[in-house]
Amino acid sequence: MAATASATRYVIFSVSGRALALPAESVRRFLPLPRLDRPPAAPAVVAGLFRYQGRAVPVLRLDLLFGFEAAPPELYAPLFLIDWDGRPLALLADRVFNILPVSDTERTAADPGLSFNGCAVATIPHGGPHDGGTATVIDPARLLTEAEGRLLAAFQAMADERLARLGAPDSETGGEAR
Repeated sequence: MAATASATRYVIFSVSGRALALPAESVRRFLPLPRLDRPPAAPAVVAGLFRYQGRAVPVLRLDLLFGFEAAPPELYAPLFLIDWDGRPLALLADRVFNILPVSDTERTAADPGLSFNGCAVATIPHGGPHDGGTATVIDPARLLTEAEGRLLAAFQAMADERLARLGAPDSETGGEAR
């Protein structure tokens, strides 16, 4: 029996009609789109905030972050809860296709024209053997530039403080506080 190459599991999803992938190990949880609070000071790429496990969690619109065609989120749009720089962050997607293992030998270098500030690190095949589809692998640690990260962290800290002052109850599922 031949030795098999190692494989990495990826979450394959779409944003503005483009197939993207995240390493499955980087996704803490999948959540339904909750009702979002949209403070006036929120950056344009932040769809809003929700409270989860005692923290204000910003929801990033990847369509705007990557410069894709803007598409308002649909009612059942999925969120991926990830850790970014020690803080919870949710990524808004249009649709999740699959979670699948991809052999490391099937991973190819990302097209430099699709760099998205260097967070596009590879291309992988997805779908059936006749689909021929590929997905761009996104490194969640590289989603934001250093300056964007500082702004988002300051915004999130301000939102955490605001929620604490209001005594907002916690939401384990990401739903709105009532």
